[in-house]
Formats: sequence, structure tokens, C-alpha cells
Amino acid sequence: MKKLYIFMKEYWFGFFISLILLFGFLFFLLVLVSPRYDLQKRGFIPCTETMAKNIMNCPEEKKFLCGIKAVLKNSWCDLGVIKQGFSLWFDGKQKTPWDNYIFEPVLPEDAFFENDVDRNMNMEQIKKLNEFMEMKDIQQNKDVLNEKTK
Repeated sequence: MKKLYIFMKEYWFGFFISLILLFGFLFFLLVLVSPRYDLQKRGFIPCTETMAKNIMNCPEEKKFLCGIKAVLKNSWCDLGVIKQGFSLWFDGKQKTPWDNYIFEPVLPEDAFFENDVDRNMNMEQIKKLNEFMEMKDIQQNKDVLNEKTK
């Protein structure tokens, strides 16, 4: 017991910083492995969407500081999601503490394909469409340059 006391007396600061870094790394891993898209918008998804909106609404002259504040608010929101998971688990409303943010996401079926025509589009059609779009973009750029030179 005396050795532990001497160790903690001499190395308390390093031990404290190590615990902070460990908790930060575990928090980072939890957010990293959680789903990023879900139709029901569970887990960290609402926090991330709010953060993105806040960053997009930052004024240009204070973009950096405003962005840092939005990220910090997002971290507090994420911690609230983790706290809510522990509360629900403690109350017996979910099986594990992480069920509300690590889950199987509900994804839309064929979200990017509205009808059979899109599904049957082959690579040649996509390439032709891409070339057409590039030519249209080049023409628009030429029109803008012509207007500026007038």
C-alpha cells in the first residue's frame, strides 16, 4: 500500500493525463465505429447534422473560431448520447449501454435508383452523359469569359 501511495505521489500528473487521453481515445473510437447514416436518425447522427448546419452558418470573418465552437458543442452532444445510453441500460430499457449508438443501421432500398431505366443504364451511357456534361460546362465557361471581355 505504501508503494502505491509513493507511486501516486510521484506520478499523479502523468497518470491523470494518461486517463484523459485514454478516455478521449475511447470516445473517438465509439464515434468512429458508429453508423453514419440511418433512416431513423439514431445515435450520433442528429448531433453531426446539427454540427454541420452550425458550421455552414458560421460568418466568413469568424469561420475558424465558430467552427471550433461547433465541434466542441458536437462533442458535448455526443457525450450526451453516450450518457443517455447508460441511463437507458441502467433503467433496463436496452440490453447494453451502447445499443443506442452502435447498431445495425436502417438504410433505404434503392435510394439512388428511382426506376428501372436508371438500373439498366450501362457504363457507355454514363460516359456519354459525362462527356455531355463536360462539354456543357466548357461552353458555359466560354460564355462567361466572353461576357467579361465585352
